[in-house]
Amino acid sequence: MHVKSGLEIVRIHQEYVDKINELTSAAHKLEEFGYTKTVLKEEIGRLTAELQTLENTRFQALDPVIITTSLLGGR
Repeated sequence: MHVKSGLEIVRIHQEYVDKINELTSAAHKLEEFGYTKTVLKEEIGRLTAELQTLENTRFQALDPVIITTSLLGGR
């Protein structure tokens, strides 16, 4: 299991938001290009879903870890 620090999560979240904003802006500028706009909207949808997944797992509790005596060097 890979656990990210709070700073990493905030950085990743901001990268998603920045990318979504960039693609949304590009989609508005390319209004007359139907195919390109469709591709950008699909990418925006994918990034939005990933961002929601990140937000939903952000504060999820970790499974408890049980440390037995033998792992601590005891008998």
